[in-house]
Amino acid sequence: MAHEINNPLEAITNLLYLSRKGVVDPTVQQWLDQADLELRRITVIANQTLRFHRQSTSPTQVSCLSLFNPTLDFYEARFRNANIRVEKRKRAINLIECYEGDIRQVLSNLITNAIDAMPTGGRLLVRSREGTDWSTGRKGVFLTVADTGKGIDAETQKRIFEAFFSTKGDNGSGLGLWMCTQIICRHHGTIRIRSAQGTDKSGTVVVLFLPLAEATQPESLATTI
Repeated sequence: MAHEINNPLEAITNLLYLSRKGVVDPTVQQWLDQADLELRRITVIANQTLRFHRQSTSPTQVSCLSLFNPTLDFYEARFRNANIRVEKRKRAINLIECYEGDIRQVLSNLITNAIDAMPTGGRLLVRSREGTDWSTGRKGVFLTVADTGKGIDAETQKRIFEAFFSTKGDNGSGLGLWMCTQIICRHHGTIRIRSAQGTDKSGTVVVLFLPLAEATQPESLATTI
């Protein structure tokens, strides 16, 4: 769809260019300049969408920044409109081997859930660090997505990874987190969620663990903690 959008965008950009050359009125010129600027923004978004969803046929070694940054850029407008402050903490240095498009899909799902949990604004923290998975003893990288939203109740946490289970009614398919678990399992990793609801403090923390490139183990885990 993003590819098809680029064709009419290019045609409109060319027409604007021709129109701007024949305009004398400075006010109209300003409007056309603004229209050209907005079209360029749409073109950037379309190109980002193509890169964001393009999937490789084999895993590649990537940094945590190359996973987080494009995903956060994709939702920049939603952060701004929802008054959400984004904080990034990078500690992981080593590369991880993964299907880049798949992991970005997971991060995208977690970030949209966090945005939905903070309708009146809040803070989104994304963090990377290296460490050992306590349940398997494997070395890898932890990717954290945390929000200061309304939190998830205990009963929902028990079913949150089930296929077709959703708390969003008609607005949710109930497949988002289930698909995340399938992707993380494919990468021999883990996904854990902990959440709290309270008058003083509430929010949700999701932690992904992905083994380093040299670590390959068949076991995987999806739990709430």
